[in-house]
Amino acid sequence: MRKRKRLSGILLIIAALIIMQLPVAEADAASSSASDFKIEGGVLVKYRGTETNVSIPDTVEAIGDGAFEDNTRVELVVIPNSVKRIGAYAFWGCDKLDTVVLGKGLTAVGDFAFAGCGGLEQMTIPSNITSIGISAFADCVNLKDISIAPETTDIHESAFDGCYRLTIHCQPGTMADKYAQEFYERQKEMPEYQDVPEYPDGDGTGGETTTPAPDVPSEPSATPVPGTVLGSTQIVGNHAVFFIDSKLPEVRSSLEGLPSASDNAAPVGNLMQAASEGVSKYTTVDNRVIADQAYYRNGGLGEVQLPMGIAELGQFSFARSSVTGITVPLGVRTISYGAFYHCDSLGRVSLPASVTLVEPKAFSYTPWMDNFLGGMAVEGNESSDGNYLISGGVLVAYRGSDSQAVIPDGVRVIAAEAFRDHGELESVVIPDSVTVIGEGAFEGCGNLTAVTLGSQLKQIKDRAFEGCGLQQVTLPASVEEAGIRAFGNAEVSFAGEPFELPNSYEVTATRLSNEEYRNLEGEPGDAGVTVVGIEHAYAELEGAARSYTLTAFRMEDVSVLEQACVRSFKTSVPEGMTAYELTLTDSSGIPITKLGRQTLTVILPVPEGLSGQKLQVLTLDRNGQPELLAAERVMADGTESVKFQTNHLSPFGIYSLGADDSQEELQVLNMELTSQSAGPDIQGGSSVASTSKMVISGLILALGVLLIVIGTLQRSRG
Repeated sequence: MRKRKRLSGILLIIAALIIMQLPVAEADAASSSASDFKIEGGVLVKYRGTETNVSIPDTVEAIGDGAFEDNTRVELVVIPNSVKRIGAYAFWGCDKLDTVVLGKGLTAVGDFAFAGCGGLEQMTIPSNITSIGISAFADCVNLKDISIAPETTDIHESAFDGCYRLTIHCQPGTMADKYAQEFYERQKEMPEYQDVPEYPDGDGTGGETTTPAPDVPSEPSATPVPGTVLGSTQIVGNHAVFFIDSKLPEVRSSLEGLPSASDNAAPVGNLMQAASEGVSKYTTVDNRVIADQAYYRNGGLGEVQLPMGIAELGQFSFARSSVTGITVPLGVRTISYGAFYHCDSLGRVSLPASVTLVEPKAFSYTPWMDNFLGGMAVEGNESSDGNYLISGGVLVAYRGSDSQAVIPDGVRVIAAEAFRDHGELESVVIPDSVTVIGEGAFEGCGNLTAVTLGSQLKQIKDRAFEGCGLQQVTLPASVEEAGIRAFGNAEVSFAGEPFELPNSYEVTATRLSNEEYRNLEGEPGDAGVTVVGIEHAYAELEGAARSYTLTAFRMEDVSVLEQACVRSFKTSVPEGMTAYELTLTDSSGIPITKLGRQTLTVILPVPEGLSGQKLQVLTLDRNGQPELLAAERVMADGTESVKFQTNHLSPFGIYSLGADDSQEELQVLNMELTSQSAGPDIQGGSSVASTSKMVISGLILALGVLLIVIGTLQRSRG
């Protein structure tokens, strides 16, 4: 299906090019009628049609501001050579727009012109375009490839903000190439870059899994949240690929309304069936955790009231969804990284007094946060001081500009990054009511030289005061833990009895890409992975730039895997399964659990009793839900071994799917494994040969299809 989709895209572009060569009357007949366009003085003021394929008349000289804004139908737009300008916000929020042909009359792509076009996956900027404006393609979250001609010499820094999947194709040494290198560095800081996987639309290589819905009580609910089953995991090219299933029943807004683990019907019959049909995941895990990405990009949400009993909102759990307001119930303690990131309609938030942890980017790019920072009043703010955004005793954001900040009494938790980069701050007074100072809360406050800490403070998270001007800090006796570089280079003393504070670190430090968040020691060393704990075990980390250690050992206690199998399959772990715990570390000693876009290849000796069997690997995601990874039997150093790939570290179980009846000899591996010095080329323009081959292949394919289309047209006219 993916090949058919790509071919359809090529046909659309070729059709668009043909349409551009047709007389205007024929072009309009091929797509839209003249009455669909409101044109004033050569400016297309508004498109009023309902067509999916739109060819703009060649009487149009400019596309006005917001002319197609929020159009939810248009999929293809052909811009004729007569158009000299695309106005701001012209195609803002056209979610289904996936093909754009830019005419030769254009010299610039205007500010915000294609911002928020979620359907765009590929784009070509022709040589006549010399500049790309402010946020021109911002938050085109599915934009993966863009080709930029050497003639484009002015690209605004924000042009591709939020395009976390994007690869820029351009010639080395051009301005576009220089921009690309800087963009890739900024891209690493985009919250979704490392955390959000690919979400195929159901027609991907792995195919779509139809899963029966879990049993849900039929009593009405006041404010339901759609979907108990999050989707299914398939194996595509040795990677677990996730498929959303939106045709499922409601999660009820009370704990009693939620299906319990014992009541849920198994999405697939058993683990053997799951190997071919996929593993369904649930939005709510054990009635306590809203799963990571549970409602990511869900457009069916409005006001949401979560059920009682929830303790954690997972990473990106509601990110980029249509939620307009949220009442977080009492009992929730953790609001994870990016939980409501870029919820563009979220104007109301109510937090309970139970919240003790708000991780970075939890409310970034929401109207609730942005309106407050912009000086407006927002619903749910409990602060009497206009400079603080407070809900449930959590100080979420600060907008003051004075040199001194006195945090209001009653604040319990200072959220992550709440005061970040407030360079005007010179002193801060933290009241006795505060027990937690969040991750990076005052990071980058370079002029902050005086801090008064409250007497009840217990936790100071990673980098809380990193980059501040503090020279000395005295911790109150109440402090129980301080995270990595909590006070930067300041000299820290303790008011209570001298003792070693427990070493603590946050989830962000366990991501492979966040090397600067870990206290790395010494030089990087030889790039590669050393495996300890199991003889004849090997590993290779794609893109490794330093030395790593993978510790592997057999797990005797498999209860965590058992629990996952019971929840999802209503069965115990497979008979004969051997489980392993794998831990990856660098010189910091902090376990690395998420590899982002890099892949770890693991080779382990085939467990006893599984020789000659077709093997499968069972692992768990961050929420303890099962995933299945493809496994391959190979020969390594004369030992029958199992090879699999992963981009996260957790328990791994290896089990049999039955005898391997294939007559093929096992692949023999050269075990002088060394990690690559660089990962796949995403650095734009450095892989000229492969890019040239791709372009030539594409041109040949396009030419062939073009000849077919022209022949068909000639026959139809003949």
